[in-house]
Amino acid sequence: TCRHMAASFSSLKTEAGLKELNNHLAENSFIGGKPSATQEDFDLLAQIAPGALDVEQYPHARRWSQHLRTLKTAFPFRQWPRSGGGSAGRGGGAGDASGKGKDQARLEGLLPNAVEGKVCTRFPPEPSGYLHIGHAKAAMLNNHYARHYKGKLILRFDDTNPSKEKMEFAESIEKDLGTLQIFPDKKSHTSDYFDQLQKLMEKLIKDGKAYVDDTEVDKMRQERDAGVESCRRNQKVDQNLKLWQEMLAGSEEGLKCCVRGKLDMQSKNKCLRDPVFYRCKTDTPHPRFGTKYKAYPTYDFACPCVDAIEGVTHALRTIEYKDRDEMYKWVLEATGSRHVELVEFSKTQFSHTVLSKRKLTWFVENGHVEGWNDPRFPTVQGVLRRGMTVEGLAEFVMTQGMSKATNLMEWDKIWAINKQKIDPVVPRYTAVGKDDAVVLKLDGPPKPVCTKDKKHPKNDELGDRLIIQSQEIWVEQEDAEAMEAGEQVTLLHWGNAYIDKINKDSKTGKVTNLVGRLNLAGNVKDTKKKIHWVPKLEDQVTPILLREFDHLVTKPKIEDDDDIKTIINPCSVIDTPAIGDPTMKTLTKGTKLQLERRGYFIVDSTAFPQGSQMVLLKIPDGKAKDMSMKSKVDPSKLQGAQGNKGEKAAQDAKATGKAAPEADAKKGKKEEPKAKAKAKAAGKPAERPIDDITRLNIKVGRMQKVWPHPEAEKLFCEEIDLGEPSGPRTIASGLRAHFKQEELEGQMVIVLCNLKPRKMQGFESQGMVLCATSANGKVELMQPPAGAKVGERVTIEGIEMVDPDDKLNEKSGKAPWEALRDGCRTTKDKVGSYKGAVWMTSAGPVTCKTVADGQIS
Repeated sequence: TCRHMAASFSSLKTEAGLKELNNHLAENSFIGGKPSATQEDFDLLAQIAPGALDVEQYPHARRWSQHLRTLKTAFPFRQWPRSGGGSAGRGGGAGDASGKGKDQARLEGLLPNAVEGKVCTRFPPEPSGYLHIGHAKAAMLNNHYARHYKGKLILRFDDTNPSKEKMEFAESIEKDLGTLQIFPDKKSHTSDYFDQLQKLMEKLIKDGKAYVDDTEVDKMRQERDAGVESCRRNQKVDQNLKLWQEMLAGSEEGLKCCVRGKLDMQSKNKCLRDPVFYRCKTDTPHPRFGTKYKAYPTYDFACPCVDAIEGVTHALRTIEYKDRDEMYKWVLEATGSRHVELVEFSKTQFSHTVLSKRKLTWFVENGHVEGWNDPRFPTVQGVLRRGMTVEGLAEFVMTQGMSKATNLMEWDKIWAINKQKIDPVVPRYTAVGKDDAVVLKLDGPPKPVCTKDKKHPKNDELGDRLIIQSQEIWVEQEDAEAMEAGEQVTLLHWGNAYIDKINKDSKTGKVTNLVGRLNLAGNVKDTKKKIHWVPKLEDQVTPILLREFDHLVTKPKIEDDDDIKTIINPCSVIDTPAIGDPTMKTLTKGTKLQLERRGYFIVDSTAFPQGSQMVLLKIPDGKAKDMSMKSKVDPSKLQGAQGNKGEKAAQDAKATGKAAPEADAKKGKKEEPKAKAKAKAAGKPAERPIDDITRLNIKVGRMQKVWPHPEAEKLFCEEIDLGEPSGPRTIASGLRAHFKQEELEGQMVIVLCNLKPRKMQGFESQGMVLCATSANGKVELMQPPAGAKVGERVTIEGIEMVDPDDKLNEKSGKAPWEALRDGCRTTKDKVGSYKGAVWMTSAGPVTCKTVADGQIS
């Protein structure tokens, strides 16, 4: 049932629900009974299938839907007010979903100790840049839980670093949240609490839990790294208070100081080695308070304190903050603050994508992009300008949910979701590439004739578009080159035609013009080629620039220490002049459409004033292949996972020194016979015996992060670097009963890499950490010797290591690992082996510390 204000309807997927809606709108202009549209109107409209509102059966609902679409077209960026009631609350559509849709991750039951009506979440961005897609995920999740539990969402600007902050950024963040249909219940700034934070810090100093340190920055960094206490750590409270006052005054002496929490300088977690909680800054006025404050709290101190002050019950944070959880809890306890639950989710990371605000700012300030809303940027404004929908973005976030598995994702999934949203509702038009466009002269009407056809073949609500037929029409050079004299083709939205004559340039071989005759009585099923076209009416066609985008950077995974100047893609914008359908002149900025046989586009610049060139930006659709007409940007390269097999082969070839298959193979060229002769005699992995040890892909890795699985008491969750371009893998292993967390972090390990990924209590595991187990149950890591390289494949002494399986078959009787496992044991010398043949790396054999003659698994 759908409930909005006083109106209550059955499912709008049913005839009964549509009748109830139509009856309601017979007496009301809009759903809420108000004289103007509200967000509830648009929310309901989104639930109705395209073409469902028959004009005779549901005239009032049809009138209402057409008016709403007109409003959306006329005011694409307007934020429609809510009527003030209904189940949606203030949070907007992004958080309303309570059911679990297709592919949607589990979102409920993940907030510990959540009580309906009392949950309070917060979204705390720093106003130092525009919101990007990672921030959008955090904002949507916080909004979802606030609405689901009928609680409260706080938007808090973390304005504790005046040198980075601008009012422009704060205003853009609020605007973008409104676009995402996220409406916080309260807006605040960390700076609202500067006086309280100073008092809390002064209490810590008086309690001996913090001290003022004037150690030089580089020396402090070295001491923290070595676990050496500062010489100021144990100075008297009076001296600390004196220096604290100097900091608050911003004096010359105070500028040399910072306040550090007295935690644990011997902790293996270096974040806990007396972190800085306050620092002195006088070089830049605060955007809100000018020069009133001279000392500012760090995020690590301010965040837990303000969370507690504002009544936050659940602080949602990305898993990158895992190492700082104990610090967060320490601050709450040391300041006597109320308890706040910490809830973690994975950080959003996309291939070939810069998410660092510092690096994004560099692109903007150095003129490499148009601004923060550049379509190549991962900002909310950038992806929406490129054609992403709010609905598509929200659904993508819901599919990710609160998973803690951090993966380097490709863009294909989010754009494929977006395509599902736009395909049923965008009109169809045609455009022909201007360069080398070919004129087809027909025996058609002596003067142009206008007919009509549907804007969308399956959505009558979009209405009709004008089709102008003329004796001469433009067709694509690509289509003309594929035609043969005497062939019958279909001209889309017109009919069949015979191609009688093809004229070509003798030097270039390109087609210069075509002559044909209509056969409108012909059956379109009889033709192999269906051709789009544009009438050759120079004064009426729409001049268009089709703009496609490649990645802004050339490296899949961007590291903190990357020099961004060395990985800029110099050719990330590719333009194609085109001749557009005359009726396209009426399209407004932000309109999404499909160019037949070319793909989806969004209007970035209109054809106004008269004679201006319309600019259309191509919207990726998540596919690795073009529709029909070839793009200038290879879509497989942009989509990654679905289409980068050739790229992956090239990378593998580079790593192994083997030749990669020629890219021309995918264009239909047959491989030379000699290529087959180069293949290994062993054949494809799947064709080799089940107990062939070379079918396993065993690699050297390094454990980067380890944390307890939140729902499985025997499992650790791990991030392991295997030297892969996609970044570290997530692996769950049953090592919690045998090792402490700190014993595993940083360890070099041996990993079986080609097991199929599987969910282990909600956590995606992408491999197996190999260990040796003694007869009495003692478990030890199998480890490479010093000098072994992360990512190198472990070899078996005396065996030629041919290519492993891509993914191992795990069916009973066909699973190589099951057949091979018993032969994998440690020798009496504690060396890894397979049936006595030693496991080797480039630096020597794989070993364990004490387990001799143990089973490896």
